[in-house]
Amino acid sequence: MRASLLRSPQFGSWSTVALVTIQALFLLPSMTGRAAEPPKPELIAPTLKDVQYGPYERNVLDFYKAQRSNATPVLMHIHGGGWMGGEKSPYDASPYLDMGISVVSINYRLIFKKNDKQAAPYPAPMNDCARAVQFVRSQAKEWNIDPDRFALTGGSAGAVNCMWIAYRDDMADPSSADPIERMSTRVTCLVPEAGPTTFDPELVLSRVGGPKAIHASYPLMFGAQSLDELKQPKFAEQVKDASPLELVSSDDPPTYLNYPTPLGGTPLPEETNVMFSIHHAEFGAMIKEKLDAAGVENVLQVVGDGKPKDAKLEFLKKHLQPEAE
Repeated sequence: MRASLLRSPQFGSWSTVALVTIQALFLLPSMTGRAAEPPKPELIAPTLKDVQYGPYERNVLDFYKAQRSNATPVLMHIHGGGWMGGEKSPYDASPYLDMGISVVSINYRLIFKKNDKQAAPYPAPMNDCARAVQFVRSQAKEWNIDPDRFALTGGSAGAVNCMWIAYRDDMADPSSADPIERMSTRVTCLVPEAGPTTFDPELVLSRVGGPKAIHASYPLMFGAQSLDELKQPKFAEQVKDASPLELVSSDDPPTYLNYPTPLGGTPLPEETNVMFSIHHAEFGAMIKEKLDAAGVENVLQVVGDGKPKDAKLEFLKKHLQPEAE
């Protein structure tokens, strides 16, 4: 890893610390669980592996059952990877299983991957994740989980998918012939980590800053070739529809936002490393403003704010009310 990652002196040592943290997290399959700690020699194996939840090859999930006599709450993990990579496993579900929370970790269609004929632009990845929520609910009795205590978590792209589901109106279709589609997509709470909260290029550059290209996934998400194309009417509506910032309303679930950078120093200089800018805490500040205005319970945790490391676990415990051993 490079010792000097930002050329602007205004960030001081925080920039290096934060970006090293981000890079370390992205070497692992997720940004949740105990990602900041050394990996355990052996991770807990899923109770059920590669369960098909939809018609596409990447519509598979792993289920980790918490050992409790009564129905348990469930946490669904959505991997990151810029919608162009990432995998559901290996995944460390142990922090949640220890609390009495069952865990699901999913794959979903990507927007682009070489030789992947099923890759598709927005809203394919998000729709797959919503379908996974519905499928897991449909398994509530068989898996001994409580469909009314359902949380989402994920890092980076996975965090965006979490927010997209949580802040939308219920996607259930009561008239569908498919019983899974009749299931609710609403959730109890969510813990999105390091997620960009808008696809609007002008807003990103004015509030967050960083490289003018922002991130390779931004145009590709919508099947465009450049950021300029996103200004066209046919893309502009999709950009708005995909942005969590545009979806917030007063009935949204409690949210614990977690970012591996400090606040401040924005807009970032153009030469900022994209891994720092695309996961910057200013994205969290932007959506916190919306959540606060809507009266939605939320917490924003950033580097250097003094919040305890396990605060997100306490948040989940508060809202999911898992059964003690």
